[in-house]
Amino acid sequence: MALIKYPAELPAPQLDGYVLKKVDNRIRTEMASGRARQRRRFARVPTELSVKWKLLANEAAIFEGFVTHALSDAIAWFSAEVLTPQGLIPHKMRFITHPLSDCRPLAPRIWEYSARMEIEDRIVLTEEQTVAGLLDPNTLQQFSRGVDRAVDSYQE
Repeated sequence: MALIKYPAELPAPQLDGYVLKKVDNRIRTEMASGRARQRRRFARVPTELSVKWKLLANEAAIFEGFVTHALSDAIAWFSAEVLTPQGLIPHKMRFITHPLSDCRPLAPRIWEYSARMEIEDRIVLTEEQTVAGLLDPNTLQQFSRGVDRAVDSYQE
């Protein structure tokens, strides 16, 4: 079954109040020595997203219809672009809080909605992309040659 897409006709959430919060996947155990041991509990955890929309009345009507009908009253998963350091990337997400339970008029024709959302698996760079970004603009081979030259020219 294809994933429902956020309507292209509707604006993205506002950046004001936009917060990405990864659910903590670590366990920390304080030791008697004063040190602590940390370990990862899960490899994949959801990311919470706090968002607000400021919509014109006609957009607000479409938004309410989308949430009610397409998302089965804000229950279904859907695909929407999420702003990350990599740019706007489509993610699978759903509402944690119902967006229609917190809406208010800001002006006669402008409505504000806010909600907390859950991103199933936030997309981050792969290990290969991370290494390439760290080495940029060098390739791994150029970086290795540079290290070899630095070691060869090192004076004790």
